[in-house]
Amino acid sequence: MECDEIVALLARHHCMDLTEFLDHSHCSTYPVAHGGLGDVFSGKLVNGIPIAIKTIRGYGDYQNLAGKYQKRAAKEIHTWSKCMHPNVAELLGIAVFRNSLAMISRWEENGNMIRYLAHYPSADRCALSASICAGLTYLHGSNIVHGDLKGANVLVDRDGVPMLTDFGSASLQDDTLQVTRTTTGAVFSIRWTAPEILNGGRHSAIGDVYSLGMTILEAFTGSVPFPEKPDLSILAHILIHKSTPTQPEAIPARSECGDQLWLLLNRCWSHEPAERPSAKIVWEEMKLFTPEKLQEVEDELGRGVE
Repeated sequence: MECDEIVALLARHHCMDLTEFLDHSHCSTYPVAHGGLGDVFSGKLVNGIPIAIKTIRGYGDYQNLAGKYQKRAAKEIHTWSKCMHPNVAELLGIAVFRNSLAMISRWEENGNMIRYLAHYPSADRCALSASICAGLTYLHGSNIVHGDLKGANVLVDRDGVPMLTDFGSASLQDDTLQVTRTTTGAVFSIRWTAPEILNGGRHSAIGDVYSLGMTILEAFTGSVPFPEKPDLSILAHILIHKSTPTQPEAIPARSECGDQLWLLLNRCWSHEPAERPSAKIVWEEMKLFTPEKLQEVEDELGRGVE
């Protein structure tokens, strides 16, 4: 299926075709970022609105291989187009961009969560995490599995509001758009991915909750999960040793709610999927935490209480 055919199909399913509204003189020559399915360019619409243009990355035999990615992307686009929530990035439309299928969304100068926290270290990480939970709760309530939740896939708008994006492995549990019966291999980020998925299982809402716990940890520490472990050893640590992260200084045990938050995250990381809370439960509990409740308590001599 060619790009223009996919765009036409998606347009019939209420996705706006923005091909003729791209201002190519203001589109970046090279990618400015990379997503789960392809490359991201910066650009503008003819009305001056800054946009992010997410295209399908081609490798080698582009005609054969990229075509499979395009079909997978069509499902992602249709999934994304159904979403309307303040903590889920809005899909403005679709386009054919430089002979590739592209998804068009607003350009966010703050970038993703990791970049935002590096620039604004005093940001309220409790509120940020609760909003991420709200976005995932909305997706799950819409029968959508994100499939690749991590800090790099959380954009932050000018007001500091986080928005989930890049449904690189998302699935719509009651899909109505038939593009292809062909499936592609799993794509995931192992540091954030639930053990059962690393073992070959399907992406699921409860698998997203494991990733949610890792993303909340990432929000508090500013680091990827298991930062002390090299990539090659992560699978063994998770699948064989059933390792979970070590409690960081950013979530101090010697605080009013540090242990309570850490217990919540460990429930998200249970190796028994049935023992994990739902995204909604995590959201409800996260709303109870504040930066003040996570400040380390000192004794009368000014030392941290053991």
